[in-house]
Amino acid sequence: MGKYNLTETAVSGLSIPAGRKNYFATFIGYRGLQLYLRWKRPGQVMNTALDRKLNTVYNWRIRYTKAASNSRTFISLGNYPEISVEDIQVKYAHVISLIDRGIDPQQEKLQEKIRQTQVQSMIDGFSKPSSVNVLFEQLKADWPKTGKSQTTLRNYTYNFNHYILPTFNGRDIRSILAAEWEDHILEMANVQKRPGNAQEAHKVMRLLCSFAVERGILEYNPLLGRKNVLRAVRGGKSDAHLDSHALHKFLNELHEQPAERWVKTLAEVMLRVGVRSIEWARVKVGWINFQKMRIEHPAESIKTRQRAWTHLPENVVSLLIEHLQYLKSEYGELRPEMYLFHNIGKPDHQVSETLYTTKFKKFHSWIHITPKMMRKTLSTHLQQAGCPHEARRAVLNQVVDEGVGGHYDFADLFATKKMWIERWQTMLDDVAKDPSALVADTESQLNEELASKVGELFE
Repeated sequence: MGKYNLTETAVSGLSIPAGRKNYFATFIGYRGLQLYLRWKRPGQVMNTALDRKLNTVYNWRIRYTKAASNSRTFISLGNYPEISVEDIQVKYAHVISLIDRGIDPQQEKLQEKIRQTQVQSMIDGFSKPSSVNVLFEQLKADWPKTGKSQTTLRNYTYNFNHYILPTFNGRDIRSILAAEWEDHILEMANVQKRPGNAQEAHKVMRLLCSFAVERGILEYNPLLGRKNVLRAVRGGKSDAHLDSHALHKFLNELHEQPAERWVKTLAEVMLRVGVRSIEWARVKVGWINFQKMRIEHPAESIKTRQRAWTHLPENVVSLLIEHLQYLKSEYGELRPEMYLFHNIGKPDHQVSETLYTTKFKKFHSWIHITPKMMRKTLSTHLQQAGCPHEARRAVLNQVVDEGVGGHYDFADLFATKKMWIERWQTMLDDVAKDPSALVADTESQLNEELASKVGELFE
């Protein structure tokens, strides 16, 4: 590794020393800035200096320490000479300013690409021939050719606008997989309890896919043979959960999202303690025993019809205190019979479970989460941390397996739940600081050199 002045003359004169596969150049006055030289085609015969130069990749990168984990990493900034010395000085100043402010430039780069993708998706949704928006408008224009009534078209339009567009607005119909569509329909039918609407939405999407086939946009209709999807497809347990990086994003960016205060509070406490959404809908202020740090659920409020206690770690207690302070400022007082989470202005009315699902959909442009995913996330990561099966079921207020429950009395079971919930808080604290903190040991990690090459592909 050599140290050079950052000038065009110095950079253009760099080469990989004889017998080496790569070379790193650093620059005086530019901490962390490197030019990584490697062979483009390692086995190629190179007889002249020009051959060597043409077969060399010159990759600009900045090495830095992540503020959250103190681990060393790098970010690729493109290749020389496409990124000139003058260009890299500008890029360097921007990246170093992010690092000095504690912002991970890799995350910032990813967020910028996501923002650009979202903007392009919105543009495509109203102009791209293969978008569901444009296809449906074309279907409406061609409707007289189908011989069907205007009443049917009005019904299809209503179902498209209310049950397809909110989730798939701007989507290219070619990107909508049959499995993704089925999940959407099954959630509508089984979670939101609207099987009739789900059937009607399914009819519309099947017709839209057939129309896309006629237009040459799809090669075949992926929903053919799935006419009775609500009866033929059984909704099994979902494997969807927030992985380590998604949890990092959720914990650090939730407070910035344009959602109601109570929805953000609910999302976080659901993640932290794992109570079902329908059970949160039933919680009243008087059930919270702050002194003993728990919610004392009566049997009739729990799906298993068995009384349960939910341990409240200190961070969850703080969240609930802040939430209750807000409610007190709204209503002037707090009463034991008030529902903890409710529609503003109606503290004595229990909200529908489907309201939570609807509210969570507002997060989907930022991160895809559902109430069920909060519980699945907790369960999955506790399992990876070695939490026993019966303990995970207890944490989630599920019936402990027959034969196992006899080994626990109520107090012992609660103590077990409390221990694992507290451990979960520590795991969440770790992943809030380091996005890789909960990556399982069984998952593969790409080495730095290959990661650099992958990064260059997407420059």
